[in-house]
Amino acid sequence: MNVKIADLKNNLSRYLARVRQTGETIIVCDRDEPVASLSPIQRDEDAEWQRYREECLARAKKIGLTIDIPLTRRNPAAKPKANPTIAPDGRTDIRTIDLVRGKRDY
Repeated sequence: MNVKIADLKNNLSRYLARVRQTGETIIVCDRDEPVASLSPIQRDEDAEWQRYREECLARAKKIGLTIDIPLTRRNPAAKPKANPTIAPDGRTDIRTIDLVRGKRDY
């Protein structure tokens, strides 16, 4: 995204929030000539989150799911919780596996 200097000066908070939320790089232009860029700083915990996010998105894509995971985690110590899928009759996926196995231990 390209932004003129005057527009950036008048709306700096809005553009910084956009960089923070989307991870997008903003190019600052003076008379339509690029002179600088605003881009997010990559921290170690951000890099870990990005790897985790990309891995989750790849697994979801492989099985045909579309999911939305934020570019940055809200709480650096938290990871998304995976709750068990509950069937209409109340069974969870673990109970279904036990039912299919029929008490056999593989």
